[in-house]
Amino acid sequence: MQKRFNVILSAVLSGSLAMSLAGCSGGASESGAKGSEASGLPAPGDFSKKLELKLSGSFTRGKIEDGNWVQKKLEEKYNIKIANIKVDTWNKDQVQLMVASGDMPDTFSFTAGTLSAQEYYDNGLTRTIPKDMLKKYAPRYSKMLDDNPPGWEMNLAPGKKEEYLTLSGYQGHAKSLIWAPTLRLDWLEKLGIKPPGDIKPIGTSGGLERIYFTDKAYTVEETENILKAFTFNDPDGNGKNDTYGMLPFNNAFTSWGSTLLGAYGAASGYNLEEKGELTAAEISDKYKRFLKMMAKWNKEGLIDPEWTTIDVNKSWEKYKLGKIGYYPAQPAYVGLDDWTKGRAPANILEKDPGAKLLVTAPEIGPNGQQGEGAFTPVNQLGDAFYISKKVTDEQLVRILQIFDYINFDDESRWTLYGDVGTHSTWQGTPEKSALKVKPEYPENEGSMGFYAYNFRTYDEKRASYLTSEATMKLKRDFFGREDVLKKLEIKPYKYDLLNQTKAADLNKKYSGQLNTIINEFRLKAIAGQIDIDKEWDKYVQNYLNNGGKEILAELEKAPKVADLLNKK
Repeated sequence: MQKRFNVILSAVLSGSLAMSLAGCSGGASESGAKGSEASGLPAPGDFSKKLELKLSGSFTRGKIEDGNWVQKKLEEKYNIKIANIKVDTWNKDQVQLMVASGDMPDTFSFTAGTLSAQEYYDNGLTRTIPKDMLKKYAPRYSKMLDDNPPGWEMNLAPGKKEEYLTLSGYQGHAKSLIWAPTLRLDWLEKLGIKPPGDIKPIGTSGGLERIYFTDKAYTVEETENILKAFTFNDPDGNGKNDTYGMLPFNNAFTSWGSTLLGAYGAASGYNLEEKGELTAAEISDKYKRFLKMMAKWNKEGLIDPEWTTIDVNKSWEKYKLGKIGYYPAQPAYVGLDDWTKGRAPANILEKDPGAKLLVTAPEIGPNGQQGEGAFTPVNQLGDAFYISKKVTDEQLVRILQIFDYINFDDESRWTLYGDVGTHSTWQGTPEKSALKVKPEYPENEGSMGFYAYNFRTYDEKRASYLTSEATMKLKRDFFGREDVLKKLEIKPYKYDLLNQTKAADLNKKYSGQLNTIINEFRLKAIAGQIDIDKEWDKYVQNYLNNGGKEILAELEKAPKVADLLNKK
């Protein structure tokens, strides 16, 4: 699910401290309004006046060195003096202390966020960003919003005309199906089971020659028969009954269950329309049918019984033992991207030189349904970049031009990888493969300053620098194709993208207890500890009584995702 900006208000800001910060908010709107009407600001590209800026970004980990390589180049290019942030903005405690002090960087995007966009603003910590300034000083960012409706309607400050609480990032790296069924191809071959379509290797060396792909899919019924063969027909040929069809894990359900639930037309965490009414996926008839299928597979012994006691990391270790035939994978896992090393299912290739894998399209369900939950519920926009309340219009003009350049101009990749050839190298074909910083330089911050001031935003080109050629090929051939996404991405029926309801507040209030109810029922249902049919109505009522009913009632007021996507 797309990351939400609304998070639980930190206890650090509770009581009198929150009130004291809120007391500063009376003038919080003034700087934004002034910016909207401001005259006499410099023209784009006019950096004649030197400014001091306290810059931070999405990847600030407190390891930045003053006078770093990127800093010097930015200071020279924009005639600025940068004050670096020596705080790990991925550390919740450190972020809470900074927020409590009120001493915020001029720009920030805390990964360990403590407040929502509205709360930052209401507490006098951030200012608004006028649309006319964005159009004038951040044209690349503005075009990105033009191309991703309803981008210009997102993050608007309540009660203000064309002023924004935050800037958004474009999540091009996630413009793809995220999960794919992956099976032991060597086992299929030993058992005489044919692939669902023509297959071809992803690459020619480095293990990629043993990973095959097809854009066709098995049905759920065919998958069940394959799992039975993997479990009972000795696919590894050791003469022992010691293999299993699949290995789920007790956390990260959206990883292992995404395509199987999608075969019933639902996506975990999203809502859907069923029998003419809005309902949550986890209390839908579709979800119930999925649970019954999984419980059946578990009862028949097709699932490794240890799944209830292991998490995803332990499942990678267990899969590498070579006793599991089916495991879901991201394209990057089977594309052997550097960051996926050690993860299943590709880790079996390191252990077993005879192992081969087959990646297929998502399973086809009983009613011909097929797909998986979309990574982002509406468009590709997500994450939040904030401007401090202390920033003047003059400083904002400079900040927007820096932001626009380092995040949306491909020329600026030196802020991430330095000079290609000197500081970094291509992992394959130049301009068509991943870039890797050389080991003698720090990958993040440090003396080079890579990623120190950047926001988490990736157009397709920038995303390719993080992605192997094999993964890019998979996305190009299937996972990221527009027609495939249109057909197989399962989005919610309704979604409050524009913050027009109180759904986000209700989610904050009730998500903890609802997730506990969902997770406990799912585990017990699949493990056979309860009778799904007998307990279903009680489970649904429990969900509704613990906040689910309020959330669904509020979501009724939200627009349909189909309508949001058609906004121009």
